[in-house]
Amino acid sequence: MRIITELISAAMYAMLAQNFIFTGGYGASEAVRMAAKPKQLYPMTFFITLFSTTVSVICVLLEQIAAVKQLSILGHAVEFIIVLTVMYIIVLAISVLVFKAKDRTVRRIGIAAFNTLVIAVPFINYRAAFTIAQAIGSGIGSGFAFVIAVLLINVGLRRLDRNPNIPEAFKGTPAIFIYVSILSLAFSGFYGSGLTM
Repeated sequence: MRIITELISAAMYAMLAQNFIFTGGYGASEAVRMAAKPKQLYPMTFFITLFSTTVSVICVLLEQIAAVKQLSILGHAVEFIIVLTVMYIIVLAISVLVFKAKDRTVRRIGIAAFNTLVIAVPFINYRAAFTIAQAIGSGIGSGFAFVIAVLLINVGLRRLDRNPNIPEAFKGTPAIFIYVSILSLAFSGFYGSGLTM
């Protein structure tokens, strides 16, 4: 029961209290891009969740090895990137060889794998000394945080497009950045401050 509680609390933390997209800026550019084309949201979310969860769990397991545990922060960064790259190659090979994935899916896998959100989750788990259950919850919560961010940004995009009172200089990208900044402030207000790496 304790493991389930850790998993759920870490997922809720990553999803709501510490939405890594809004409070840390991880994956924000992909969330804005995805908000303009929400049809691709759920496949992208699946891959982001898959990569952030599996890489997090593998990295927590690797921390049990004494030599890995004593690595510097740079050493851990290299470890996380190597694990992520190996996972990417495995998922890509399975997708192409077994499921005959189309080019669009192959591109999505690459974008999801090397998204700053996915790379940030193992760092955050390492700094917080998460257990395996917490790492799973953090990975799943990050995927849901991505969905929440994209849906909120999508609502803002539609409202900004219909608003005739926006000055010409602020239409488009500047208005989107201001909107995302306000959302980031709101999410940071829930927690008080963002996690630093």
